[in-house]
Amino acid sequence: MTTVLKVRDLCKTYIVNKQQNNVLKNISFTLNEGEFVSIMGPSGSGKSTLLYTVSGMDRLTAGEVEFDGISLSGLSEKQIAEVRLHKMGFIFQQMHMLKNLSIYDNIILSGFQALKSNGNKRTRSDVNGYADKLMKKLGIVETATHDITEVSGGQLQRACICRALINQPKMLFADEPTGALNSKAAKEVMSELCQINEDGTTIMIVTHDVKVAAQSDKVMYMVDGNIQGELKLGKFSDENGLRERERSLNRWLMDMGW
Repeated sequence: MTTVLKVRDLCKTYIVNKQQNNVLKNISFTLNEGEFVSIMGPSGSGKSTLLYTVSGMDRLTAGEVEFDGISLSGLSEKQIAEVRLHKMGFIFQQMHMLKNLSIYDNIILSGFQALKSNGNKRTRSDVNGYADKLMKKLGIVETATHDITEVSGGQLQRACICRALINQPKMLFADEPTGALNSKAAKEVMSELCQINEDGTTIMIVTHDVKVAAQSDKVMYMVDGNIQGELKLGKFSDENGLRERERSLNRWLMDMGW
């Protein structure tokens, strides 16, 4: 199985008021192609910092992060930005989109940006066609010309998923993607993420929601900047088994001190 993400002895330190704050401490793990992992833990445990650091959005202090065979620590800011643009997709709790653009234009923007890179053989027509395909697949075709204030939270988050997928990334990184949604919209978004994973895209998600995490292949639990344990749940297949997965995860989280 191909390894997409390899993390070795990762440390992240911030200096605040001349004091050293060790947010991540000697973290090591691997993530293989097609896996779906959830990161859980109490507030302040370093979950989001881990996601930002392994995806190159934040610089590591020590250790090594290798993504798709590329050592991120050896790259310049411009080179890391290129990796993120072409090989990674991002979804956040706060659904940041440009207010002066329609839903459709927000989705295709990074696709057009990627066309400027050397060796990219896609055309604007290719990007437009793929955007149409994604919006149809996620059921938001009718929102294409809408402003971002004219759609529901669930529709906007599905548009964010389309935007994250427009350059056909190797991996999706999601930070509390259902945190700002009601239960119905959250269920719809998770259904889409599970389908995307089933289609082969690797996913790392930070979440406080047991129901969300129960749909991933495995859960890593963080406390004070360390990964304290890992629970393997296996592939999520259908809603019928979700409640038992939630019970298993809840029991494990209680044992971990959740």
